[in-house]
Amino acid sequence: MKRQPYVTRRRGWAACVRMSAVAFVGVLAVATGTTAEAHGGEVDLLAHVPAFSVGADVSDYGYIERHGGIYRRGGRQSSLPMIFKSAGCNTLRLRLWHNASSEEIKKWGLYNTLNTIHYTFPLAVRIKQDGFSFVLNMHLSDTWADPHEQLTPYDWKRLGYQKLRRRVFRYTKHVMMRFRAAHAMPTIVMVGNEINHGILWPTGELKRHDPGSWRRFSGLLKAAIAGVNAGSGKRKPQIMLQVGNFNHPKPLVRFFSKLVAEGVRFNLIGYDYYPYWGGATEHLRSNLLALADGIGKPIVVAETAYPWSNDRFNKSWASKPGMAYEFSPQGQRAYIAHVISIVKALPKHLGRGVWWWGAEFNADQRMFARNPWSYRSLFDSSGEALPAMNMLCSAAAPW
Repeated sequence: MKRQPYVTRRRGWAACVRMSAVAFVGVLAVATGTTAEAHGGEVDLLAHVPAFSVGADVSDYGYIERHGGIYRRGGRQSSLPMIFKSAGCNTLRLRLWHNASSEEIKKWGLYNTLNTIHYTFPLAVRIKQDGFSFVLNMHLSDTWADPHEQLTPYDWKRLGYQKLRRRVFRYTKHVMMRFRAAHAMPTIVMVGNEINHGILWPTGELKRHDPGSWRRFSGLLKAAIAGVNAGSGKRKPQIMLQVGNFNHPKPLVRFFSKLVAEGVRFNLIGYDYYPYWGGATEHLRSNLLALADGIGKPIVVAETAYPWSNDRFNKSWASKPGMAYEFSPQGQRAYIAHVISIVKALPKHLGRGVWWWGAEFNADQRMFARNPWSYRSLFDSSGEALPAMNMLCSAAAPW
């Protein structure tokens, strides 16, 4: 999709708490659950997450509002979080990038380096004040991270493995301390984004013929999780590990089984499903059932979306066999109802939620009018909430 510019301020992490290597290892052992006390704390956290979490990633809404974006529900204008609130949703998510260098900003554009802590932090405070369960999606990159690209932040590129672990620990700890001080602690922290092939490439990249790559990948995850726990105080967030679509259940289960075997401690599995890439909803069902049976951890469909408009921007999606629903407001509503039913039907109540991605995109904005994701959002071209939002939010459980 075409990105739009946004001016960001760059600030270093000189204020991070410095820690010796010995102290780092000690905190890492406790925070990643290598003691009975840490394990008990992990179990206690389950009460802080909604019984069924529904909502959306709304990482661009601050940018859109600053540029005159208007949101309505039932014809009544309101802020984006309050529209989700009035519809009954209980969860909103924001992504977090590190600080891009001036060289990276020039290369990728200001919009693609937008979501630094200076942008994300005030939005998080608003979300918490509005009473939502807040999810922080830490990409551990200066820009987009996904299965095809996991770029190490510019400031960390020259660090060896051990120094990189320590830097990751300090960074995630510092972030949590800042949110904690403002009473804006996340309910869930996603460590990495779509980590199918590792994080922080090339150091943490998973490579088929390199057995040591799993050790490095899991070690970096443990350091990030340890930092989250160390900076969170007594009320620690849930840890989610998120992947994009897998083509078959077996490698999906093997991936998470390997993480468990490597000693990575996490609470939730995030699975991203878009029928354009992930195939028919039966494929989603089979993958989630395999995860529930093979791993036994709570599962959230952490990203999904479907078109509400049959226009030129969705021609590529219309060509895929998995797109079984009409590209219309009612077709979009039927789609999300089916996804919710699949997640809620998972055994042992392991289906814990569904989140929309790109919900806040608004075709009413001139700069977003040609963006395909504006026609897969939860708002129509006049900024009015679509029926799919009501269907999504109606699935929420009280918390």
